[in-house]
Amino acid sequence: MGTSRFLKTPKLSIVLQLTEVSSADGRTWEVHDIERNRGFRVSLPKGLEAKTDDDVVDKALGVAIERALVTPPEKVAGPLYEVAISDDDVKQAAEA
Repeated sequence: MGTSRFLKTPKLSIVLQLTEVSSADGRTWEVHDIERNRGFRVSLPKGLEAKTDDDVVDKALGVAIERALVTPPEKVAGPLYEVAISDDDVKQAAEA
């Protein structure tokens, strides 16, 4: 934990920097949109964690960030926005 890595979101191709952080409630990442400096705290609930492999988790994380970016309010640099990976995000990522 604490090591950063990068990935692109599936549809919008936004480059994200991911750092996994400690959490008692499943897996959690601090995610930063490199280009626009928007920050997110993304969580994967324990129920989804147990049945999802790492490749699908990465894709679902990208899907969840895209969902957050296209829904109000507009995301700006500064605060960390809370985002949870949903069942739908995992299903969409698994189909991709």
